[in-house]
Amino acid sequence: MKYNIQTTSDHSYFNFLKIFVNSILTNCNLEHLNKIYIINTGMTDDEVIYLTERSNHIEIIETGLKTNFKGGTWGEDWQLNVKGKTHYLYELVSKIEEPLLMLDSDMMIVKDLYPLTQFGGDLQVCVRPGNSVKYIGSYFFSMNPSKSLPFIEEWRNLTQTSEGKAAHESPALTKTVEKYKSELNIIELEQDIVNRISYPLLDKTIIVHFKGTKLSDNIEESMQSRIINRGWKPEILKYV
Repeated sequence: MKYNIQTTSDHSYFNFLKIFVNSILTNCNLEHLNKIYIINTGMTDDEVIYLTERSNHIEIIETGLKTNFKGGTWGEDWQLNVKGKTHYLYELVSKIEEPLLMLDSDMMIVKDLYPLTQFGGDLQVCVRPGNSVKYIGSYFFSMNPSKSLPFIEEWRNLTQTSEGKAAHESPALTKTVEKYKSELNIIELEQDIVNRISYPLLDKTIIVHFKGTKLSDNIEESMQSRIINRGWKPEILKYV
């Protein structure tokens, strides 16, 4: 069985994206990987060329958007990117037959992703015990496209219609899981496996997430606080 990956990036997130893509190409068994779909919301032509020359597994999906961190964290450009993720997730899952793993581009893959498929289920989510928003939208694995599609449609619609400046996708995901948990086989994976935020790595960690924990006015400040200040710099050097 092969699987696909989806992520989203504009120019401001490209340095995150380089870590993400290069860590996949370094640490994943590419025999099991079909495509890395990158939703382009504002990368430069040179950045797109860099990606497509890295691997024939990479496919760029154009949106016509030109976002670039306008308004800072939770600003208007960030809002467009977040609300677009589930839109393109629905479009892709409706067209493909293989599992599709949607990840944020500010992540680093430290082990082969294929073993995640062995957890099975119709879909997989990352659970955050003790958090009022129980599931985080940075990890979503559609294992069974036909069964997960109605779930994704509901998640997309809730995300699109939510208001305010805060993150939308995770609260919408949490509501959707609660609605569908009796209808679908939803596998919950713990944060330390697929959404490790704090340094150092654990033996069981597969995915690191450089998740923002404070508002930043520019992407340089954001990367400093999310990567360097947390101690991740030695880990990213092999990918940049």
